[in-house]
Amino acid sequence: MERKKEVMIGNYAIARGLVEAGIDLAAAYPGTPSSEILPGIIEFNKREKGSTYAEWSVNERCALEVAIGAAMIGKKSACMMKQVGLNVAFPPLPSFDELKIRGGLVMVVCDDPGPQSSQTEQDTRLISVLMDIAYFEPSSPDEAADIAYYAMNYSYEHKLPVIIRSTHRVSHARQAVSIFPKGKRIVDLKEGVLNKTNGNLEGSKLGIVSSGMTYSTTLDVLKEMGLDNIIPVFKVTSIMKGKISGDKNKGIIEFVDKVEHVLVLEETDAVLELLIGKNGKVLGRNTGHVPSAGELTYNVIRDILGDVLESLKITKKKFFYDYEIEDATKEIHIVQRPPKLCAGCPHRATFYAMKEAFPEAVFPGDIGCYTLGTSLGAVDTCIDMGGGINIASGFYDAYNQDGALIPIIATIGDSTFFHAGITPLYDAVKKNKRFMLIIMDNGTTAMTGMQPTPQTGITAQGELNKPILIEDMVSSLGIDFLKVVDPYDVPLMINTIKDAYNFLSLEIKKAAPAVIIARRECVLSSRGKEKPKYEEIPLEKTCIGCRTCIDYFGCPAIQFDDDKNQVIIDEGLCTKCGVCLFVCPMI
Repeated sequence: MERKKEVMIGNYAIARGLVEAGIDLAAAYPGTPSSEILPGIIEFNKREKGSTYAEWSVNERCALEVAIGAAMIGKKSACMMKQVGLNVAFPPLPSFDELKIRGGLVMVVCDDPGPQSSQTEQDTRLISVLMDIAYFEPSSPDEAADIAYYAMNYSYEHKLPVIIRSTHRVSHARQAVSIFPKGKRIVDLKEGVLNKTNGNLEGSKLGIVSSGMTYSTTLDVLKEMGLDNIIPVFKVTSIMKGKISGDKNKGIIEFVDKVEHVLVLEETDAVLELLIGKNGKVLGRNTGHVPSAGELTYNVIRDILGDVLESLKITKKKFFYDYEIEDATKEIHIVQRPPKLCAGCPHRATFYAMKEAFPEAVFPGDIGCYTLGTSLGAVDTCIDMGGGINIASGFYDAYNQDGALIPIIATIGDSTFFHAGITPLYDAVKKNKRFMLIIMDNGTTAMTGMQPTPQTGITAQGELNKPILIEDMVSSLGIDFLKVVDPYDVPLMINTIKDAYNFLSLEIKKAAPAVIIARRECVLSSRGKEKPKYEEIPLEKTCIGCRTCIDYFGCPAIQFDDDKNQVIIDEGLCTKCGVCLFVCPMI
């Protein structure tokens, strides 16, 4: 019987496998590259007319503990997050060894080698090995569906929580994935769902141990070099919990024992090297043969293999690559363009107002689209979600010790405020910390895919619920200065920030911090809903080539023509918001 197939990204494949395994509950907090898994579960559940409950939790710890609760009473549950979200979800993990579940519990954590969409690299496998939690790692979207199905059933059978670790190259790659009716999939371990060896192992001078997308890329490189049948590769798809599988390293160790040298290719830490142990035949990150950080792309792996083959004198064949093409591209002048906020983004107007009101202020920032305020000089620190508020408190205490009150303007997004901002704000109020907090409210979780926030009153499944307003939360803390401002009204925003600082400067001991909610819908979701504020932006007509709008505002719709020594407006990007008119000194 021919299997039905459907092209989908790896995250949807994970969702498909979990649905086919009969998942009862799914909880997540959005974060690239994991954001699409929960929507995938919802879509497939509707298609199958299932009864799976799915939610966007307020943060990753809530998602994990909701899933734990369901697993404790016998349900098949899963939670999803990105790698830095695992830091937020960490508190329950040390209890996993004694966790009594009657159902199944799968944590899906998507890592971001590079990183491409994160502030740091982080390897979830280290947590899995440290905490002795079985983990599974797919090397392709199609395999991700198999592994998700198997991992849930493994957890349910053994009553143990497990981790599925994906990376962005698996999560966002597309492949034709086999579709099975719910509960009808058969995953045979003998077909290689778990660890397996490719190539001829006997008498091999070099073997490769790899996992995840790095494994798939390694096979492509070996095939290009004509070595796919010469150099054996051991694929690590799982490391099982020791109490179930006995010696969890057994398969890897047996492979290593049969080759003269072994090259370990993995992202991003030396986890497999750690499991193999100190062995003179192992080449990897710890020996300097593999870069100590960063993604192992096709070219990187190709160069690593070329150097290792040459150093071991395994082949006399010289591998030539397209260096001529690479050299030719070096002659092309490519303008460096750092990431920018979208044209018309209300956050840009807020950042400009902050700098205009207090150019020498200290600006503690946070995680989200608005982290890009760094390029505007309005974000000085970026540590973790909610960290900007606590850092602002620390700044205030430090300056206050010296008898100084300086402008401190912290920023945080609306989704991040609910995720991790309420507790530090309460702490700041309790201790009367005198700084300004601007909550950038664009009505969505924009950076990770426009997921709803608690303020929207919309659930992950599209149902209407009671909205929780940011101003109600802030007011309940007893804060005396609270204003809601449209950031497009730049003069009003500037004056409001100045008023906030004047309030903090009063001798009267009123409840601080001072909070401003900069509220305007994200341009990605508002486009087409309202008429543009201006029919025409006359920036070109008045331009004298001073570059103020370019250097201090940074809207991607405003470009500078060096030949004409003036700005030009990209009509395809311009939203006609008119904020730049407040920036131009000639208007």
